[in-house]
Amino acid sequence: MVSRKKAALGTVAGVLAVGAVAVAGVAVAMPAGVDGPGAMLAELQGHTVTSDHAGADDAPRGDVPAWSRTVGRDVTVVRPGDASGDDSGSVRAEMTLDEGARLPAGCTALPQVGMPFDGGGNWPDLGEEAQLCEGWVTVVLGDRLYTWTDDVLRAEAG
Repeated sequence: MVSRKKAALGTVAGVLAVGAVAVAGVAVAMPAGVDGPGAMLAELQGHTVTSDHAGADDAPRGDVPAWSRTVGRDVTVVRPGDASGDDSGSVRAEMTLDEGARLPAGCTALPQVGMPFDGGGNWPDLGEEAQLCEGWVTVVLGDRLYTWTDDVLRAEAG
């Protein structure tokens, strides 16, 4: 006969194993841009909605700058989720640019980078140089594009 202590320990071990599998499943199911506990919690609570796309042309209109559709790949888009309240049209995206891709000619230098919509994921230090390109604050680091916008920036570009 199994003692109560062994049975209790077996039950606890089983519950912990099921919990570990559930956590691992959630971590595997998260998009590539959800890369930390804070970002994962924001996603699960509906504060953010993150999506991955093979190419910028695969992303919904309005989620990436129009000019990037033909030159961007490996795209992650983060928008405020339903639980965040009024999102003011905020969206941020990052992607790899094709070799030789350039920003549109009409971009203007910004005096400071500013703070992108905080989608809960990690972004690198964006440095000091940003451009405003067709209503999107834009930073290029190597072959990576980091960009964000909202309703106000889009209206001003309009």
